[in-house]
Amino acid sequence: MMRRPAWLATALLLPALPAAAQGLPDDNPVWGIAAQPKLRGWLADRAAQDATASLWWLDPDARDAGGPGTIADAVRAAPGWMALAAPGNGSLAIVTQHGRARPLVSINGMALPGQAALLPALGDADLLLADGPGGGAAAGSLAQDLRRPEARLAGAGEFAAGGFGSRRLVGRLDVPLATGVRLGIGGQLQHDLGWLHNVRTGERLNRGQRAGLSALADIDLAPGLRWALSASYHRSQAGNLPASACDPRQPGRCDGRFTASPATTRLAFDAPGLWGPISADLARLHLGQRTDLQLYGSDLAWESGRFSLALHNGFARQTGRQALDLAGQGLVARSNLTGQQHRLALAVDFNILRLGLEAGVEDRRETRLAADSLAGMVLADRRISQQQSDRYVEGRASWQASGRLELAGALRLTDTALTLDVTDQRGGCAPCLAAPGGQRQTAQLLTGDVSAGFALGEALLFVRSARTARLPGWNLLARNGAGLAALPRETGWHHEAGVKGDLFGNHLRINAAAFIDRTRSPVSPLLGLDPLAVVDPGTAVMRNHGLDLWASARPLRQLELAGSLALQQARWQGAAPAGGPPRPLHAPDVSAGLSAAWHQRLAGAGADLVPRVTARWRSAMQVAAAGLLQAPGGLAPAGWQIDAALQLDISEGGWLVSLECENCLDQLMVDGAVAGGATLNRPRWWQLRFLRRF
Repeated sequence: MMRRPAWLATALLLPALPAAAQGLPDDNPVWGIAAQPKLRGWLADRAAQDATASLWWLDPDARDAGGPGTIADAVRAAPGWMALAAPGNGSLAIVTQHGRARPLVSINGMALPGQAALLPALGDADLLLADGPGGGAAAGSLAQDLRRPEARLAGAGEFAAGGFGSRRLVGRLDVPLATGVRLGIGGQLQHDLGWLHNVRTGERLNRGQRAGLSALADIDLAPGLRWALSASYHRSQAGNLPASACDPRQPGRCDGRFTASPATTRLAFDAPGLWGPISADLARLHLGQRTDLQLYGSDLAWESGRFSLALHNGFARQTGRQALDLAGQGLVARSNLTGQQHRLALAVDFNILRLGLEAGVEDRRETRLAADSLAGMVLADRRISQQQSDRYVEGRASWQASGRLELAGALRLTDTALTLDVTDQRGGCAPCLAAPGGQRQTAQLLTGDVSAGFALGEALLFVRSARTARLPGWNLLARNGAGLAALPRETGWHHEAGVKGDLFGNHLRINAAAFIDRTRSPVSPLLGLDPLAVVDPGTAVMRNHGLDLWASARPLRQLELAGSLALQQARWQGAAPAGGPPRPLHAPDVSAGLSAAWHQRLAGAGADLVPRVTARWRSAMQVAAAGLLQAPGGLAPAGWQIDAALQLDISEGGWLVSLECENCLDQLMVDGAVAGGATLNRPRWWQLRFLRRF
């Protein structure tokens, strides 16, 4: 029941792949306290139903059935989580968990760099796991893990095409190179022509282009000694602008999403003076946004008897560019990010007592060359670089009694330091941009968590408390000295109590948890995204409490049901931050989803015909501090959406053919805001998807 760090669980479970592939046995004296999910491969421990915490995950079968294109598409089903492309169909992501911003997003154990994380395409992964606050993840964590290669020739291929010129390719191939050496390679490509009409140029904007390549080598060096090497490349490119529900030139036309911008995707040639006299290396950028990310990782794991040792090394490099025309405001930037992580962990298992010790080093540098303008007048043109160095040590302990009760705890001490370098690139600037109060921050952060679990029949009752802290640094989009003041340290508490289990012979799976959160000086979800929306939170306190529920059931062999419900009350305790929103951003009071599928066997065809339908509803949600045309007071109205699919599942042959629609009834919803304009959801969209596994 003890939760291991994501990367450590991956490394320590490499020697146990064959056993895990069959699912964990119900009579296992350590993990068999509650009924176990029959998950495949090494991921079984990560998403175990006996973890003393509230978890949500997307396994390979759920990914195949739903076919989400990005992490944001998948996380819509996770209670308490909000994720969307930022802004509009953008290349970066806004992710919140219970109103807390910037959770730790990782791919194969490597944290994505930057104040705003890349929104990657979702390839053929083993697991997408959403976890609550704790350890080094002050706002929770969202981890995507590459699929472990099998010791046989295996793979998958997927092709989809549909509305707005969309098309998608996903592929994976596992190749056994030699005894004890397995290689897995994969890739994905997504493209659409956009769904936002620019009524001034005739172009379609908000086009999305995402791609990725990955490779993972799994090597048995010796009995009990494994080495996993991984490399991946992710690209996200889009044109992202706010939109209106009706044509600004023909207000009676309200059958899509519209904008009115003089800029074109050939900005450098068609409107070279749009941004004003900004730096030459920024002036000729094409309209839109692109982010490229490279990740490299090494996991070395050794296990002998009661002892396990794991070493992780990871490196990341990300480049980005953007040129956005937002109702006359120009945001133009280039960015360069680098990061490295090194962690060493030792675990000792005395059956009823488990001890773990982990130490790590993390370094990140983010550099932005950015210019902002309004109607051709330059507001800011600067180079800002921030470097962060963390050194930490963490201890964990777990004690089990009589196979029914477990007590666990962890304590983490982090020594963090941030430095800032600023250069104002405007000629003759007066005053020039500078950081008030110095350009260096240091802090020692003490965090930890305690939890308890008690098995009651097929259910597990659990309670957990976590202390969180982090140092956000500076607002790298600041236009003046006041905006470049160092953001205060964020601290918080997270408490939860719940019940989970696989009940009634595994016909019903339930995860439910009530929670209470308190966060002082919370980080804005728009940090690194919107220069107008980030304010100094000061000593403001955000309180939140509510209930998260996630359940799935198979009452009949043919009938599949699933649902989620998130109730929360995210509010400021006392006054809101000066100039900030009246309520915390992207934290609706209620969000819910319900899905159903019916598996109808086709006699003599060896296949199932499966209609699926999903309904989602969200209450009003604060998306901006000030009022917008489609969000009075910055509060996006409540809304709902219907998704559906008709599938032919030929399980014996490994085929799935699926006709799918998203937002089938073409409902309009305000997802967010940027620079004073609303960003809207995608209109009705459909695709035909083919999947083959072998």
